[in-house]
Amino acid sequence: MSDVLSDDTQGHRDSAEVTEASTPSGMLARQKRWLVILVGVNVLLWLIPSDVAKQIATDRHTMLGRYSRTHFSWIIAVAIISMISAYIDLGIGAEYKRRWFRVIAALLVLTPALAVIDFLMRSPTKAHYVRDTIAYHRPVDFSFEQVFQDKPKAYRSYPDAPQGYGTVTCRLTTDARGYRNKDARTQYDVVALGDSFTEGSGVSDEHPWPVRLQARSGLSVYNLGMSGYDPFHYLESLKTHGLAMKPRYVVCMIYEGNDFRSAKSDRKRRKPSLSANFKRYMKQSPIVTTLDRLIIDTFGPINADGPVSHAEAISWMPLMIPADGAAPHAYAFGPKQLRDLYLPEDVFARDKHWLNPRGQLTKMNELCREAGVTFVVVFAPTKAHVTLPMVAGGLEPEPVRAFTKYKYKGDLPEASSFLEGLLSRVESRENVMRKWCERESIPFIGMTDVLRRTMSEGQQAYYSYDQHWTPIGHEAVAAEIAARLAVMAAAPETVGLVD
Repeated sequence: MSDVLSDDTQGHRDSAEVTEASTPSGMLARQKRWLVILVGVNVLLWLIPSDVAKQIATDRHTMLGRYSRTHFSWIIAVAIISMISAYIDLGIGAEYKRRWFRVIAALLVLTPALAVIDFLMRSPTKAHYVRDTIAYHRPVDFSFEQVFQDKPKAYRSYPDAPQGYGTVTCRLTTDARGYRNKDARTQYDVVALGDSFTEGSGVSDEHPWPVRLQARSGLSVYNLGMSGYDPFHYLESLKTHGLAMKPRYVVCMIYEGNDFRSAKSDRKRRKPSLSANFKRYMKQSPIVTTLDRLIIDTFGPINADGPVSHAEAISWMPLMIPADGAAPHAYAFGPKQLRDLYLPEDVFARDKHWLNPRGQLTKMNELCREAGVTFVVVFAPTKAHVTLPMVAGGLEPEPVRAFTKYKYKGDLPEASSFLEGLLSRVESRENVMRKWCERESIPFIGMTDVLRRTMSEGQQAYYSYDQHWTPIGHEAVAAEIAARLAVMAAAPETVGLVD
């Protein structure tokens, strides 16, 4: 009897499943609704474009000439999730559960397998930095060569983008401490502190300004510059290495592009969170970087020369300097530089992003004075800071305002008033630093006038699309610092005077 009931029950189930699968109502109707939702979301992501002009202004990659990399990543991710979801949802009865099981099982197998493969692909010898201390460094006694091309990073860039500086073969050699020097002696006349502008991003070993300073001045110079450093790291590297070298001068270069950071930012770097460490780990993943490069190289060139909506915001870039020269050079920069320059002098003087590095400069100066060392501050301006006043008469207010707005939170005045205010505030941050150094009797050397003079003479001091100095720029900077140090040595009473 039980067998009969069991057979009857199974028969009803089978019949129900067949009916459910074959009728247009119930499960099938829900499946249709879900498929419509999935298709709708995917179509919507494809239909909504990114702001291509903004992508070009910030030199970000644009996929298919239409989407930002983040937007395109969402398109791919949602498409994959949609296919998996549709695969599961189209299962009926027991097949639905089996499909869930297959997907979960596949994830449980693939996730650790990919993690292991990723770990094995990471080669310590290929790491660009050794982060064993706060004052991180490059691998010791290390040398590598790379080809640097001065061109827009993204395939889709300014229409008819002018030619950049060209191609430079860069050789980077490190010493026993992991810094960019030919040797690592115990004593030097000058210790140079700084970031990539001091280390020499985009130039070969013979070009960074500390190297050229040594050649021009006859002083021995040790380069403690490191890409990614800021005053938080300058102080640490000074305490860890700099003062032990018994220098006569410590020359600290402050780059206004990213050296002004808050104390909160320093705390995060001193003790990074788990999420920050995970983000860095994933950013360095060979699998992630390979897939990212594959997507960029595959979809970036497609429609890269297509028409750009709202192109008026980028119509004035790159700047051509000298404007009346027979062979002007192109200079491009991002809207963030204009946003930062728009800050009034009195506001910047109270800003936490200045007060924090000011405190670190104070500590460096105190340590140097205790050791009998002259502490010198060099101000490295952004490309926008140097170039804007040189082309002020040819700027159209509306495009400049629209360009700045890409990175400016809040309201801006009407275009003419904004441009007038921007040009009047270009020197604000340099003025604040100069006045502070004068009060603290710290020698201050500003590089703005030197770089403007170099560029007005038709020499290319900055790369066109990269934000760093060319070998010409490094030479001009080294010449100015050498001249100032010579004056200090000849007339000690001038130490503490600003330029």
